[in-house]
Amino acid sequence: MITMPDSQTEKLLILSVKQYGELLQHAEALSKMLDDCDYSQVEQYLHSLRQLQATASRQDELLLSLLKADLAAWEENTRYQMRQNYIHSILKLNESLVPKIRGILAVTAVELKKIRGGRTALAGYAFKVPKQRKYRSIG
Repeated sequence: MITMPDSQTEKLLILSVKQYGELLQHAEALSKMLDDCDYSQVEQYLHSLRQLQATASRQDELLLSLLKADLAAWEENTRYQMRQNYIHSILKLNESLVPKIRGILAVTAVELKKIRGGRTALAGYAFKVPKQRKYRSIG
């Protein structure tokens, strides 16, 4: 026997769909930034992404406990299916983001090493500055 979804669970599901939609949009924007080599707002986006993930995670704890009571009834629900699609899309996007971020970190590490090596090389040079003669003024 399939039971009708209750309103509390339906409200939580609507909120969850909204949250995962925001997460997906945010992750897509981050991916575009990385593709465009626009790193100026990456830290801000990562911070916001973590906040969105934490909020969705807290919300999911309650939602999943309610869904488990009659999961078969919910699997036919359009919003539940939309939520699952968002989650699947986010996971796929994360799979593509991780290699991009690792590549950026690798390039950054090489560049930092070059900079540090250059600073060390420059520190080995002793530049002689000619002494300036001091003249006394008359009068």
